[in-house]
Amino acid sequence: MAEAPARSLWDFSIAVYARPGVTPACLGLQDRLGVDVNLLLLCCWAGASGRLLSADGLAAALAAARPWQDDAVRPLRALRRRLKAGFPAVPAARVEGLRRRLADLELEAERIEQDLIAAALPAAPPGPADAAAAVANLRGYLALLGRAPGPDDVADLTALVAACFPAAAGGALSFAACG
Repeated sequence: MAEAPARSLWDFSIAVYARPGVTPACLGLQDRLGVDVNLLLLCCWAGASGRLLSADGLAAALAAARPWQDDAVRPLRALRRRLKAGFPAVPAARVEGLRRRLADLELEAERIEQDLIAAALPAAPPGPADAAAAVANLRGYLALLGRAPGPDDVADLTALVAACFPAAAGGALSFAACG
């Protein structure tokens, strides 16, 4: 896939992640199910582009993401989280400054990952936004990982999809009822 669609994935992700309820929903899913937030957002972005991702497409995106996620994103995140509690021998202001720089590096690593996963998908023309496609893409991703969402996960997935497709939500969109 060309560079421009990778940027549009990033732009979509930044916009969606800033919407109310999305950050805690994504982080809850990450912590409970071990999912990659970038792949959750890819599933939604594809749906917003009218694309239903095949199992092979999802597997290609996962394969593209995994090495970078394992060797760059997760270690940066782990260190940033570990420093949240402070470090007794170092002044708190210095530790916090380092945490902020690590957060910036982690964000850049996330952007690189999004470029990798967008490039792993076959090129396809955009179509009309389709919330049901996003739900199907999310279901396919969870199935690929062998994860069955529990009630809290379904609530968070519903919040994510509703934030991506506010017009379709109408207050009644449910991950459990879609797809």
